[in-house]
Parts: sequence; C-alpha cells; structure tokens
Amino acid sequence: MTLLAAEALDPKRFFEEGSNPGLQGSSFDLTVGSIYDHEGKKVTGPFTLKPNHMVQVASAEVFSLPDNVTGHVTYKTTLTSKGIWALTVGIVDPGWRGPISTTLLNYSRVDHGISEGDAFLRVSFFEHDPVPSDKMRKAPSCAQYMRGVQTAAATIFPQTFLDTSKIADQAGTTAMERLRNRAFGWAAAMAVLFAVVQLVTSYLQPSVVLEGGKADKEEVTRLAAELNSVKERLSMLERESSTSSPSQLDNREPGEQTQVPSKQPIPVMPEKAAAENPVPGPKGEATSN
Repeated sequence: MTLLAAEALDPKRFFEEGSNPGLQGSSFDLTVGSIYDHEGKKVTGPFTLKPNHMVQVASAEVFSLPDNVTGHVTYKTTLTSKGIWALTVGIVDPGWRGPISTTLLNYSRVDHGISEGDAFLRVSFFEHDPVPSDKMRKAPSCAQYMRGVQTAAATIFPQTFLDTSKIADQAGTTAMERLRNRAFGWAAAMAVLFAVVQLVTSYLQPSVVLEGGKADKEEVTRLAAELNSVKERLSMLERESSTSSPSQLDNREPGEQTQVPSKQPIPVMPEKAAAENPVPGPKGEATSN
C-alpha cells in the first residue's frame, strides 16, 4: 500500500466532475456542501454552532474511487484548534461513489460559524492491489445517502453533545427521589428513637437521670434514706394516735384536729439526781447524799 502524494494526487482520479477539493501536499481538504440542523432541516446560509452543540454536514465533493484506491478521512487540525471536532471519520472504501458526512461538535466556549465551502475534513489516498468487484461495497445513490443524513440529524443526534439537558433533568429527578427516600427513612428512624426515649424516661425519675441515661448511685441512696425517714415518722404518728382514748376523739368540736400529745418529761430518781448534781464539800470536794 502506497500513500499518494504530489503529482499523483489528481482530483479527477478520485472525485466526480465538478468537485473542487483543496489540494495539499499529500491530501485533499473536503469542503462543506450541505448543513442539517437538529430538526433535519437543511440550512441555507451561515450556521452558528453554539458551544456544546452539534450539527450534521456533508461534503460538497462526490467520491468516485477506483478498485485499487482507499481513502483515509481525518479531521482538520485547524478546526480542532478552534474547538470544532469532527466526530465521525474513517475509511472510504474502494468503489465508493457519493459524498461523505460527519457530525461537527463545538466544544469551545464561543460560537462558531459554519458556511458552505468551508474546509472541514481532510482525506489521504492509498494505492493498493485491485479489489474484486464482488468484494467492493456498493454505495447508495447520492439522493438516498443525503436523505439518510437528514433523517439521522432529525432523529438520532440531539442538538447538544450527549443531550446534556436531558441528562441533567434525569440526574436531578434521580437525586431528588433518592433524597426523598432517605428523608423518609430518617424520619421513621427518628420517630422510633423518640418513642423509645419517651418510654424510657416515663419509667425513670427525671431527678435521678443524668447525662448518658445512667442513674446516679449517690442520688438513689439519698432518696432511699429520705423515704425511710418518712416511713419512720408515719409509723410514730400511727403509734401515738393509737394511744389516744376514744372519748377524747369523740368529744372533739367539729373541724377540730386531733392534738398529738407531747411527750411528758420522765421523773428523775433522787439517787440519780444526786449523782448528776453533787453537793460541794469542804475544800471544793464533791460529796453525795
């Protein structure tokens, strides 16, 4: 296989009459012949390709390759340096008769104008042994091929690369559904936790529950002592009330409360009193009776 260059690059050998590709040292520049927007409509006049948008273009040149020549189509580096990229490039088989098309993508930050006659692809030709006729690819008519390009522009390719608007909407919807499901889950968990806390606190005295939910042992001991003291006082009052005579209780005036008798002083025996209060003797000595 031999790369054709210089004098071997005769346009009449590779293209139908009327084609006017731009001749380079070892390739030809292909020019824009037709432009189709995202609705499949053919654009007349300049087309503004906005950032992240795509457009379908077909070559003005119509190929007519012999059985011993294969074309290799690549993108233009002058376009890629401006942010315009041809997405579909590749091989033009021997025997192909018709134009070729591609999708141009603007991945820059600024608008880019496209007009008929603008160079958008480049093609190199390689000469090789002839391909048998039964092995060569049969091309559709030019009209059929262009209808296919127009249909693809209207039905297959979106206006923007990867259809970012639709992807963003779907991503937002998915994210909201996940957030909503997680929110419901957390709400249910918080409700259960709140119910458990209410249940636990209803069985514990708030005064003896400290941080962390653990009871203070000293507080519990103190409350137990106070409870025992109250029980002892109640027992003493019950004993004292039982010593009162029934007649005293019956002679009370209406609304009169029961008087709890006070304790009488215990008489002190003379011997005990003398021991507790000794009489001073001679020279300050204590004597007892």
